[in-house]
Amino acid sequence: MTISHGRAEASAGRAVAIPEPADEMRADSAWTTFAATPLEYVATDDEQTTITEVLTRRADLTPDAVFVSFEGMKVTFGEFKHRAEQAGAALAYAGISRGDKVAVMLPNSLEFLDLWFGSALLGAVLVPINTGLRGAGLAHVLTHSDSALLVAEGELVAECEKVLDSGAGPRLRYARGAGSDWDCAHTWLRGSYQPAVPEAVTPGDVASILYTSGTTGPSKGVVNCHNAFAVAANEFCRRHVEIRSDDVLYTSLPLFHVNAQMLSVMGAMVSGRPLVLAPRFRASGILDDLRGHGATIFNYIGAMLTMIAKQPIREDDAANPARLAIGGAAPAQLWKEFERRFALSIVEIYGLTETATFCLGSPPADVRVGKVGRSVSWADVRIEASDGAEQNDGQPGEVVIRSKRDNVMFSGYYKDPEATARAMSGGWFHTGDRGRRDESGYFEFIDRIKDIIRRRGENISSFEVERVVNSHDAVTESAVVGVPSDLGEEDVLAVVVPANGSRIDPGELIDFCRERLGAYMVPRYVRVVDTLPRTATERIQKYILRNEARSEPMWDREAGA
Repeated sequence: MTISHGRAEASAGRAVAIPEPADEMRADSAWTTFAATPLEYVATDDEQTTITEVLTRRADLTPDAVFVSFEGMKVTFGEFKHRAEQAGAALAYAGISRGDKVAVMLPNSLEFLDLWFGSALLGAVLVPINTGLRGAGLAHVLTHSDSALLVAEGELVAECEKVLDSGAGPRLRYARGAGSDWDCAHTWLRGSYQPAVPEAVTPGDVASILYTSGTTGPSKGVVNCHNAFAVAANEFCRRHVEIRSDDVLYTSLPLFHVNAQMLSVMGAMVSGRPLVLAPRFRASGILDDLRGHGATIFNYIGAMLTMIAKQPIREDDAANPARLAIGGAAPAQLWKEFERRFALSIVEIYGLTETATFCLGSPPADVRVGKVGRSVSWADVRIEASDGAEQNDGQPGEVVIRSKRDNVMFSGYYKDPEATARAMSGGWFHTGDRGRRDESGYFEFIDRIKDIIRRRGENISSFEVERVVNSHDAVTESAVVGVPSDLGEEDVLAVVVPANGSRIDPGELIDFCRERLGAYMVPRYVRVVDTLPRTATERIQKYILRNEARSEPMWDREAGA
């Protein structure tokens, strides 16, 4: 049963009316866009600050400028500050105060933003929950996080109730939309309350706990402070997109990940440029969405660029307002053709939830295909050998990071000092990623260390093999893993998902790989599947594929079938 402090009144109270969508047009373009305002930052790139201070400064400086556009609704910075204050008042009315955990299991929405910034105003801690999380993983986050309050999408309430024993998990529960008997989040958030008194939070105070993927055990809660959000946003806007007064940011990444939060939302806050928040990523519709909003910068991760590139070629592909795509894991063989086809530039960055989203980045004026850039302003990054010694340039090893400033890197894993100690061995954060640095200071990502395949005395990067396999027209995505070999060590298995309407001929795919990979890297086995197993944060669960290789049928090029 849900315990609450009573239902809020349905009156509008301090709620802010959302204006009707504006119909502004940029004079030199056919794309709907936003009125340009002078570019003025509200935080320097090296000061210590907080999410709430950035919000207050921005709302005071440009209250009438558009902050976010979501599904046709535009909210100015001034209006959003009122929305955050209203959410803070609703949270305080429910009994939330400094240090309390607020769990949010919502898709991209204005309410997600309201709860995030409303929590920050109170000094409460946001716990974003992946909307795809189910079962034991969901139970772990809801209970381990010590969340006092949960706001979930109505259709997800049943999943939460399945995993929560009586009395376990957040005692205050609200649902957005239909689908449950929980208190209505909209009514509660828009109730009439006394204004909440903002807490005097400090840059090092905890702002969020975000649970990373757990592939071999329970997921870990990454503890990030307020200042990390501002540092990431400044680094992103000032050095890696070099934001301009006519730029419009765009993200289709989920708000329950740090990328959308630290780079896109906080990027808009520190720079004052508007953000288009898409409900979700759609490869078939993203270009038209960019056109419709006049968006100039969009973020990508993983296979997004490959999926966009596999869409049917259109005559107007290059006729879009985007000037920059920024993210991680752009396929090297796709890179230049993607830039040419869509008339934009790709900028690679690299990082983790623990490292303020990114710790390596490419300067826009000197992007190098296949490289993820150099150390950002706040970070020391090096390559370590297995004995902990620093590797020479050109030699592979583990990517490790430490911060040159206070309150940027994560402060540890929530209630897991052992995991924190292992990750921070020797004072450096150990990523579990294998890479190398060249003599000019540019880094290259090779693979997750646990995903390196050892075959006939050679180390094979599954990441590199996947890049080639994914470039085949009939393949939507793939996962490459090592499976036991009769000769010892491992053989290479490619698990592939066919593109819509395509049929994959394993022999033809292997011939395709032979032309593009070293002979020792060419897969021996091919298995065709409808989908790949993933964690709640969309990482492919390769250990499942390795286990399934013992029982599932595979095409074997040495047997010819």
